[in-house]
Amino acid sequence: MKMNKFFSNIIVLSIIAVSFLTGCDSFDRTGVTDEIYVDHSSITLFVGDKFQLKASPEGNNFEWSSSDTTIATVSNGLVIGVNAGTASIVAKRGNVEFPVTVTVENKVHLTDINLSADSLEINPNASTTVLVTTVPENANDVPLTDFAWWSDNENVARVTSAGKITGIGEGATTIHYRRGPIYKVIYVECSLTFPFKGPHILSASTSLDLPFRDFDKGGEGYAYHDTDTSDAAGSTYRADNGDSNSPGVDIEGSSDIGWTASGEWLLYTLNIQDAGTYELTFTASGNGGTAHFELDGTDVTGLINIPSTSGWGDYQWGNPVIITFTQGLHKLKFYEDQASYNILSMKFTYVK
Repeated sequence: MKMNKFFSNIIVLSIIAVSFLTGCDSFDRTGVTDEIYVDHSSITLFVGDKFQLKASPEGNNFEWSSSDTTIATVSNGLVIGVNAGTASIVAKRGNVEFPVTVTVENKVHLTDINLSADSLEINPNASTTVLVTTVPENANDVPLTDFAWWSDNENVARVTSAGKITGIGEGATTIHYRRGPIYKVIYVECSLTFPFKGPHILSASTSLDLPFRDFDKGGEGYAYHDTDTSDAAGSTYRADNGDSNSPGVDIEGSSDIGWTASGEWLLYTLNIQDAGTYELTFTASGNGGTAHFELDGTDVTGLINIPSTSGWGDYQWGNPVIITFTQGLHKLKFYEDQASYNILSMKFTYVK
C-alpha cells in the first residue's frame, strides 16, 4: 500500500507540472528588437574635410550609403565632404537603418575683427556693450565658441562674455578681445568726469589757453557746483558741443561764465605731458573777490585775490600762481571762495 501511494503522488505532481508548462504557452512571447546606433545624428563639414562615424553594436557589419554622393561620400563610416549642401548618410544592417544628416559648407577664412569702439570713457557703475563683427561677415573657419574677453584691471573695468563693459573704479585699463588667432584691444578710462573739448595737454613746448567754460563733463556735484540751478545767461554752448548735463552753469553767449556765487566751483581734467612747474594766470572782471585752485582735492594755491575792474566786460589777467604737476592725468578745481566776478580764461605756461 505504501508503494502504491508513493507512485500515486508522483503521478499527481507530474500532472501538475505538465499543466503548469502548458499554461505558460498561453502567454505572449516578446521578440528581440534588432537596433543599431551611430555616435552622431548630424555633422557639419567643410568641403574636403573627413569625419569618422562609429556604429554599434561593435563587431557587426554595416552597409553605409549617401543620399547624394556629389555632396558627401561614405566608406565604412568615413564621411568626406565633396560640395556645399546637405545629404543623408545611412548606416544599415538588415532592415534597420540609422540616418545621419551631413551639412557641407565652403570654408570662408576669418581675416579680421571689427569692434564698435576702440576706446571708451565710462563712469563707475555705468555699462556699455561693444559689438563684434567678423571680416568677412560669413567667415566660418573659427568656431563660434573660440573667443575670449578679459580686462587688464578689473578694479577699473570688467567685461562679460557678451562684450558688456562696466566701470568699477576711477583709472584706466585695457579690455582685450580674441577671436581665433585675431586680437583687438579697447582702451578704457573710468572716471566721474571727463574733459570737455579735450584733451587739455600741458607741455613744456606750448602754453595752454583753457576757457573756463570748458569745464569737465559729468554734471552737478561731479564736474561743477552751481548754487542756482537756473541758467540766467541762457546759453546753449555746452549742449551744442555734446554736454546736455550742465544747464546750471551761467555761460554768457559762448565766452565767459557769469552770475558766479561764493561756494561754486568748476573741475578740469588736465593731461600733463611734461611734469614740472607751471605758471597759471586767469582773466576776470567785475567787482572782484577771492578764489583758490585744488589739485586732485588738495589746495595748492591758497586764497587768490581777484581785483575789481572797471566793468563786467573789462577782463584783466589776475595775479599769477605757481603749480607743480606730475606726469599723467590730474583734476584741477577752481573754487570761488568769495565771488562777485565773471571769469573768462586760464593760461598755463611751463616754467621748469
